[in-house]
Formats: sequence, structure tokens, C-alpha cells
Amino acid sequence: MVDKLKPLDILNKSLKSPVIVKIRGGREFRGVLDGYDLHMNLVLSDAEELDKDTSVKNLMGEILLRGDNVVYVSPTEQKETKKRKGKGESKGSGEGKGKEPGEKETW
Repeated sequence: MVDKLKPLDILNKSLKSPVIVKIRGGREFRGVLDGYDLHMNLVLSDAEELDKDTSVKNLMGEILLRGDNVVYVSPTEQKETKKRKGKGESKGSGEGKGKEPGEKETW
């Protein structure tokens, strides 16, 4: 039988990686997942609150999101990973191209 991934397995794979988290009330945050527990309380570093158009609304630093309020956690790819995948692409693609509004340069 094939082992299925469990939600906490996904969180564990996302540790020290950028994630987007939506909480009740519609607010979204983007940051690096530094930790979590069984209640899905999340610690994000370099956290940013996002507007509806995914631009940065507030820079917040390190935050704790209570698991009861979490609607979803979305792991995101880092730019380094994208660069490794795209080694065969033309050299003319600049570093700033393809960047989403509000996306940090270091990601």
C-alpha cells in the first residue's frame, strides 16, 4: 500500500521555506515557516501581510498565527529552486522578470 502524505508531513517539508498562510477573516501572510505544533500554531519569520492583489500591506517580522484561525498553508517555491529548474533557458531573462507584485527579491 502506498503511504499517503499527512498534513503535518507537508508542514514538516515546508520548514525553513516560504509559505503563504490565509487566516479567518480573509487576511493573508507570507513568510518563512520557522515552526509549528500539533494544533497548527505557526511561527513565521520575515512575515508580510498581503493585500488582496498580493502586494505587501505590512511588514511584520516574526509572528505567531494561532492554529484555530488558519484556513490554509500554501508552500511556495524559492527563486533558487526555479533558477535550478530553468538552467536551459536563455540568458536574456533578467532576475526581476516574472516576479509577482510584492514578492521579495531574496526569495
